[in-house]
Amino acid sequence: MLTKKSLPNLVTLTMGVVASIAILLIGLGQDLLAIRLVFLALSLDVLDGYLARKLNATSDKGALLDRLFDRLYQVIVPVIIYLKLTSGSILSIIYGAVLITVSYWRIAEVKPSSAWFTGLPLNIHTLVIISSYLSELVIPPAVMLLLLVPTLLPIKYAKRLGEPGQSTNKGTFWQIRLVVPLILAFMPYDEITWFFYLLLSLAFAYVLVGWIPPWMWARRKGTNQY
Repeated sequence: MLTKKSLPNLVTLTMGVVASIAILLIGLGQDLLAIRLVFLALSLDVLDGYLARKLNATSDKGALLDRLFDRLYQVIVPVIIYLKLTSGSILSIIYGAVLITVSYWRIAEVKPSSAWFTGLPLNIHTLVIISSYLSELVIPPAVMLLLLVPTLLPIKYAKRLGEPGQSTNKGTFWQIRLVVPLILAFMPYDEITWFFYLLLSLAFAYVLVGWIPPWMWARRKGTNQY
């Protein structure tokens, strides 16, 4: 029976189905449609988290399902797309294999925090690969391998611009995270190539400076929490 408490898990399962279809579509050569489903899955991922907090329906089971299904659209789909972009070069295969392995290792070893990511977040890899595909600017495998360094290291990257512990359900930030990927799931990409160049720039900027806010907060508050 569907209840308010079970609604977030239903959205999570729907996200898992959408992400799984994206994987199958890549196998059928429908890469662009698969990318649209990646954006749709991202929007659903934001929605299930919002509902879980709003309805006070968070659970260990729901959190685990969410992290497992995240790997489908955040890692598996983009890695396969990147292998196609680079014609399956040795370096791109190594990159993909390490990223997939690390993504599942994190589920067992890294405890999620509401304030920061431990290591470069996986969705930065997603963003770089998808934006690379849609802007037709292929990032060399050597550069992608370099992105694995902050992904593997226990560097704390900020989750948001506000203070640690600030609710993600307040303000309009969560709505932006929900609506933007939903729009991108249906937009004609040929008309917004510039947008994906911008996303690429923002992703690499985050790699370089995303760790700074937690350090600044810790220094200002005189604590060692980061």
